[in-house]
Amino acid sequence: MLDPNYEYERLRTNVTTPEDAVNNILYNTPVKAKGPVQRRVISALVNNHPGVLVTVTGVLAARGFNINSLVVATTEVPDLSRMTITLSLKQGSNFSQAIKQLEGLVEVWAVLDYTDTQCLERELLLIKMAHHPPGDEGTVHSSEMKMLRHAHRAAIKNLAEVFKAEVIDVGSQDLTIQLCGKSSRIDNFIKLMKPFGIIESSRSGAMSIPRSRITIGDEEEEEQMQEDGVDVTMLPPG
Repeated sequence: MLDPNYEYERLRTNVTTPEDAVNNILYNTPVKAKGPVQRRVISALVNNHPGVLVTVTGVLAARGFNINSLVVATTEVPDLSRMTITLSLKQGSNFSQAIKQLEGLVEVWAVLDYTDTQCLERELLLIKMAHHPPGDEGTVHSSEMKMLRHAHRAAIKNLAEVFKAEVIDVGSQDLTIQLCGKSSRIDNFIKLMKPFGIIESSRSGAMSIPRSRITIGDEEEEEQMQEDGVDVTMLPPG
């Protein structure tokens, strides 16, 4: 996990020597986060009954876990709901005991820990941006101010295109942008949009599902053996 608070060194431009090129790479490579907080993603399959959400969150809150996001909705089975919970845990937290306690609840069918699993994670962001730069009240209508506002809107749209975001609504004073992606990507997008003037934003919370497997003959089985530390070449024929 990369440290989100890592400060980059200023890049050297017009690099002509190997030393400058190596320095650019070394000093501007993000370091791993060394903080005491660990991010965990779990998915719980629960009955679609009133009060289940309060019970599940109560178990986590009682153990002092900070819930970053929680998404819950019904599945293809009307009586079954799926929760995706993103947690921040401190070092030494007894996370496994919390999972067992959740699994012991009557309304819970299963609890899956997706932290170290190859998963697809997506989150939806709706963010409303001002048409005019910060400090511009919109009362001055000179040609210079109109050019500044046009450049401001163009910069917002260009940045949105880089992140493959979409403008879904435009008003006389603001515009609304939609972005779907990983939580870290949405965090970066919000940071870059702040200087342009954010009016308001809304996030759905992270949703996660395991990646699909690709099976060609017995390759998947051999790859799994290699991941488990089994030397396939030492096995007998067949």
